[in-house]
Amino acid sequence: MAESMESREEIKSDEISLVDLFAICIKHKIIILFVTTIAALISLLFVIGSLILPNERSYLPNIYSPKAVMLISSNGSGGLSSMLGGSTASLAALAGVNIGGGKSNGQLAVLLAKSSSTLDELNGNLDLSIRYKIKKNIKTATRKAISKKLVVTYDEKTTTCTVSFTDRDPVLAQTVVNKVVEILDRRFSTLGGSKALETQKRLETKLADVNTQISILESRAKTFVAKYGVLDVDAMATEQVTVLAKLRSELIMKDMEIENYEKFSKIDDPVIKRLRSERESFSAKINEIEKGQTLLPGQKEIPKLSFEYAELKRDLMVQEEMYKLLIQQYEMAKFSAESQEPAFQVLELAEVPDQKSGPSRTMICIVATFASFFVSILIVFLLEAIKNVRNDPVAMKKLRGEV
Repeated sequence: MAESMESREEIKSDEISLVDLFAICIKHKIIILFVTTIAALISLLFVIGSLILPNERSYLPNIYSPKAVMLISSNGSGGLSSMLGGSTASLAALAGVNIGGGKSNGQLAVLLAKSSSTLDELNGNLDLSIRYKIKKNIKTATRKAISKKLVVTYDEKTTTCTVSFTDRDPVLAQTVVNKVVEILDRRFSTLGGSKALETQKRLETKLADVNTQISILESRAKTFVAKYGVLDVDAMATEQVTVLAKLRSELIMKDMEIENYEKFSKIDDPVIKRLRSERESFSAKINEIEKGQTLLPGQKEIPKLSFEYAELKRDLMVQEEMYKLLIQQYEMAKFSAESQEPAFQVLELAEVPDQKSGPSRTMICIVATFASFFVSILIVFLLEAIKNVRNDPVAMKKLRGEV
């Protein structure tokens, strides 16, 4: 019974009483108040000093974080997912992005905004490496500095992408954010965001080329008809054969007339001369037609002209059919471009902020005061423990190694 009472007394003596702890704090309240007050005054002076100095030279400057908001289309048919391929798909795959809809477009927007090419373009346009006084490993260090200040987030619920940049210069921060939006807009357009428009432009160019070819072929056809007087080469050949046949029959008849007349007249009278002259005229006309010396081509040229005209007609028909098909495709592309939902839409550009986003100087003072308060209590407990050890002979002997 006596042993149990002693053990309970030992346990009780080892327990820490809240009353004792509070008593220690009251006993050393001056130390607690002094440390807390000094820390609060130092933090207050620190904050006031940062406000007195110009913002560009302050050790705790005001920082500004303007932001821009973009809507990333979740419609796969109108978004980037149905148009991307090749190198773009590979780029997204390397970043762990699955090209399949608005979600992937949003992830791709985050990837492109934080990509090295975007960071390098920002530095090239705004000389950020000079502003941040980077002198070693300029490219890598500048990328890290920009990436640290640039925040890009994507909200799957609203399918919006937010871009913000933090800097002590509000104008610079706004310029950087809007430049990132401009780069994203251009990259989305290049990667396929306006493929229907590009297809429409290509079809317009092709239609102009085909129309030019049709005009050239029509001009050649008109020249051909104007030269030979007929549109159908077969009809021209038939007409030529008819003329030749008529001339040859006239020539035969003239020969027979000369032959019959010579039976009765043995002298070259005027009639014989006239008949022979007429015969020579028929013969000359036949030779001219056969050699192609008239408006009609020669007999040897007819097959060649027939082939040439047939080829000309064929080319003209092909170009006209191509034009019809291209017109249909152009109308479809035009409708697609007008009805296409863009994958990237700017909802709100960044403005020059008139209110700082940080730092919270009030919170700095509050945190510093509470931290110093708890540190002062810790110091008080430590001083009290040292005092108790010094007043305990057994403990001192243990510390001196005598026990």
